[in-house]
Amino acid sequence: MYPDFIGIGAQKAGTTWLHRNLQVHPQIHMPRKEVHYFDRKMNDGSNAVSRLFGKTRNDDQWRRQVKQIPLQLIKNPSLQELRWNLRYYMRPYDDRWYSQVFEPKKAKVSGEITPAYSVLKKEKVAHVHDLMPNTKLIFFMRNPIERVWSQTVMSFDKVEKGSAASASESGLLRKIERDSSYKLSNYMRTLENWGSYYPEDQIFVGFLEDVSFFPEELLGRLYDFLGVDPHFDQRLTGKKIHTRSEATMPTSVAVHLARNYHAEISRLAERFGGYASFWLYCAERLIEDPPGEKTITYPLFESYLWDGWDGARQARSGPLHSVRVAG
Repeated sequence: MYPDFIGIGAQKAGTTWLHRNLQVHPQIHMPRKEVHYFDRKMNDGSNAVSRLFGKTRNDDQWRRQVKQIPLQLIKNPSLQELRWNLRYYMRPYDDRWYSQVFEPKKAKVSGEITPAYSVLKKEKVAHVHDLMPNTKLIFFMRNPIERVWSQTVMSFDKVEKGSAASASESGLLRKIERDSSYKLSNYMRTLENWGSYYPEDQIFVGFLEDVSFFPEELLGRLYDFLGVDPHFDQRLTGKKIHTRSEATMPTSVAVHLARNYHAEISRLAERFGGYASFWLYCAERLIEDPPGEKTITYPLFESYLWDGWDGARQARSGPLHSVRVAG
């Protein structure tokens, strides 16, 4: 009963959009987003009673979700749903618990998306592989400069109860460093750790730019990868998820992130080309010739940097579409 696919991230790289679009496919079963088994729950050791009074992040999440069960059952009364919830929330966390999460899949392709799996260490990836060596992996990437800024904005919204736009530059930089953003943006580490156990033909690598530019083509390739009808059409493909009010980011922060992630972005550009080459162009322009304005348009593919990169690229390699859907 283990899942046929797992979305392993990256955080703030389109995984909510991905979940929304996969779960509506009639041949796909997704019980919930972010099960968090391998990163949080696998060695938890708790039970329903301890979760009720516990003080860990897992316990807080458990209580919030349990409170929602009555309303969900009122909206959708189902004995099967009630049984699933009892197993999901009342059983101890172990490999059997994880397999039962996907039990109602019947003949469908089942899966889950937990972006935090992108930072699992090799020993935990090895355990995933021991349980399900044939499962397929989905990994979405985003320009690390943008990804870190998006995480920072979200953190202010959820934790600081304020706005990133009103924070000082020093406060933003402290927040970025305190949130340990580097590991979540170290895509090469993710690909190396998971690639040590799973071959390339079991790993789908997507880019956030395609969510904006070519969502239908991206979903078609993804459906085909998962072995479901690639021609299924639905209306969520162009809908943006979790958009934030900030349409700009501070130039000083963008330059700081460009310097911090230049080496990582260079490795990505060498491996993938395409959009990753644009990320490298952004980093180098921001370092060498930062704009004079206090802010820069965000996301960066909507800024002047895209036009500069695209003009140079077209002069070298031809049609834009072939680059936009690369990877």
